[in-house]
Amino acid sequence: MKRPDNMITALVLAGGGSSRMGRTKALLEYGGRTFLETVCAGAASIPARETIVVLGRSRAEVLAAWKPGKIKVAFNETPELGQISSVRAGLELAAPDAEAAMICLVDQPLIKPETYEQIAGFWRSHKESLVIPKCVRTGAAGPPALRSSDPLFYKRGHPILIPRKYFQLCFDGPHDKGLHWVTHHPSVKVLDLAVDDDGVIRDFDTPEEYQNLCSP
Repeated sequence: MKRPDNMITALVLAGGGSSRMGRTKALLEYGGRTFLETVCAGAASIPARETIVVLGRSRAEVLAAWKPGKIKVAFNETPELGQISSVRAGLELAAPDAEAAMICLVDQPLIKPETYEQIAGFWRSHKESLVIPKCVRTGAAGPPALRSSDPLFYKRGHPILIPRKYFQLCFDGPHDKGLHWVTHHPSVKVLDLAVDDDGVIRDFDTPEEYQNLCSP
């Protein structure tokens, strides 16, 4: 069994309203587990020093169906302010000596466990940088050398890994800009990590997308 990585706190964001889905996305099932269970298991594969799940207005429903165990639970009291409000709620509960936070989205159940490990391992060698995974866009073509240098062939995704020195920026920026404001801030050093896992760019927001996911 791997020992926990005492440097990284995993934040699983599940505080949105799921308005487009019409159901609580955290409790959608795929592969015999809920989205929430799957993403928490992915974060555990790092393994993180701690996992914090951020819930919003559906928290009573989620907690009635899911038992956190050793996982911490934070509540986003203002989910209408967007994703960044869930990031803030999670960071407020993070261990004071955590060196970084991995931001995981509950509606991304397809990310491979080894991808979480790859991102964490890459950050350990580049601790001063914010790390963003990227993968080749669907239908992208051309020689590998061209793909590696042309951003049109790649799309950035999650989970991203934010060093502690940039935590305050998550509280300083405008709500409507969200994490984009942080990742594009002139003071932030960003490193992209190419991964062979399109789960990092696949999320599920509508009943149609979920139906397609579950269709054989």
